[in-house]
Amino acid sequence: MNFIKFLYFKYYKFQVRVGNEDIAPFSAVLIIAFTLMLYYFDFYFLFSVIFPGFHIDIRITESLTVLALLIICFYFLLYHKGKYKRIIKSMEKEYGLKKSFLHILFVLIAFILYNLGWILKMLQNQGKF
Repeated sequence: MNFIKFLYFKYYKFQVRVGNEDIAPFSAVLIIAFTLMLYYFDFYFLFSVIFPGFHIDIRITESLTVLALLIICFYFLLYHKGKYKRIIKSMEKEYGLKKSFLHILFVLIAFILYNLGWILKMLQNQGKF
C-alpha cells in the first residue's frame, strides 16, 4: 500500500508540474489504474507466448470491468473524502525533493513488457518463435 501511495504522490506532483493542478488528484488515480491494466494485458500476452497451447480469451467487457473496478478501488483508497491531501502531506515529509525513478520505471516496464509480448506473439504466429 505504501508503494501505491508513493506512486500516487509522484504522479500527482507530475500533473501539478505540467499544469494540470485542478485535475491532478484524480488523474493520478487514472495513471495508476491504466498502468495496472497494462500489466494485466502484459501478463496475458506473455502467458500465451510461454504456454502456446493454452488459449486465453480476453473479452472487452471483462477488461472494462477490471479497469472500472481498479478506478473505483483506487478512488476510494486514495481520493475519497480528501485522503489525497493527507497522502500528499505525509509523502512530502518523507520524500520531499528526493529524486526517485521508481514511478518512471513502473510505467516504462509495463510498456516494454507489452511491446515484448506482442512482438513475441507475432513471431510465434509466423512460426519463427
